[in-house]
Amino acid sequence: MAEQQPEVKIRIVKKKGGHAAAHGGAWKVAYADLVTAMMAFFLLMWLLNSADKNTKAGIAGMFQDANFFNTERGKEILANHGKGILPGGRGMAPGPDGDGGTDATVEAPGSAEEEHKAMEATAEAIEKAFQQDELLQAFQDQITMDFTDEGLRIQIQDKAAQVLFDSGSAQLKPYTLSILKEIAKELGKLPNRIVVGGHTDAAQYANRAYTNWELSAERANAARRVMESAAGGLRPNQVRRVTGYADTIPFEGKDPKDPQNRRISIVVVSAASEAAESRHQKAQPREKDKR
Repeated sequence: MAEQQPEVKIRIVKKKGGHAAAHGGAWKVAYADLVTAMMAFFLLMWLLNSADKNTKAGIAGMFQDANFFNTERGKEILANHGKGILPGGRGMAPGPDGDGGTDATVEAPGSAEEEHKAMEATAEAIEKAFQQDELLQAFQDQITMDFTDEGLRIQIQDKAAQVLFDSGSAQLKPYTLSILKEIAKELGKLPNRIVVGGHTDAAQYANRAYTNWELSAERANAARRVMESAAGGLRPNQVRRVTGYADTIPFEGKDPKDPQNRRISIVVVSAASEAAESRHQKAQPREKDKR
């Protein structure tokens, strides 16, 4: 009887690789894409949060209509922000509504000249409006416009027969409202900031608790409120400063007690003047740095 051979079993073992062998480095690429997308998302959120309402309106309009900035509304937004939508659209210079960038103002060649021409055109438009309006014609000789180191200055002064405010108060006359609203319509079209000042004559109050300082400041603020509330008037945050000067700056060539010293001055501040003032303010040492 032949000897029975033992049964031989062959076992084939398949060697399995680790998790990395199955997927390679693909997960790293996917993770990097996710991190990049998240960074872009949070950057977008930061930019939107730092933008003002006017900027957001421009962005929304651009996504709704590719030719949005060729429309009247789009052109108005661009005019308010210089040559760009974001606050840094004018070489990172401070924007017209207070948002801004750095002091490294890079102005295009001829921009100062263009700004001066725009101010001249505004002055001409105001003069024309007073010539054409029957009510305002009577006040043409009470308005003077000239250029100073700051920019375009508009002054509205009293006459003995036609005063801007009730005597000794900040209550505006009805015709003064019309004057300020007409001026505000033209100034609101400019991207420049505005400085409003109140001036009095040298006549003093018998009551020392209320002086020409309080009176001039309250009159300047009253004028600001009217110009900001006027339809198509000054934009929010367009006013940079409101100041009461009392009788410290008499009208040129006038006696300190002359009625023309009682006036409201409105200065359209040039971009160069505003940038210089911002640099000066930032250069002032803080109180804690002095210690």
